Amino acid sequence: MKRKLPKVPEIKLVYRPKVKASKRRKVREAEDVYQIFMQHWNKNKIGLIEQFKMILLDRKNSVLGLVNVATGGLNGVIADPRIIFTAALGSGASGIILAHNHPSGKLEPGEEDLRITRSLQNAAKTLHLTILDHMILSAEGYYSFSNNKVL
Repeated sequence: MKRKLPKVPEIKLVYRPKVKASKRRKVREAEDVYQIFMQHWNKNKIGLIEQFKMILLDRKNSVLGLVNVATGGLNGVIADPRIIFTAALGSGASGIILAHNHPSGKLEPGEEDLRITRSLQNAAKTLHLTILDHMILSAEGYYSFSNNKVL
């Protein structure tokens, strides 16, 4: 007698960009990236709640999309690598630019900022992805790990 097996769900990998490749915004420098992030950051929360976001790029540094990775509390946010890399791989990204805000307005990275950046950078290499920058944002400006030779 044939045993009836339970159904197995199918998982589909799909990315449906709403912008044609020829119309995607290019990123050339940290100031471009800061402007993109600030367009998508809630100005009422940037000085209150820590958030973590990322921009995904193709090989030509054209923006594939922006991802809201996590929202934390007053003093921190947890950036889950599984969310970061699932989004990057699912979109076919080659490059990643990370960003989080410091509600205090202090733009210098702390030890935890450096640790998570190194950890994500090492994981990205395994997946043949490049973390191009990690930025710390405030309403007044930004700190770029790349511009400061930390990345």
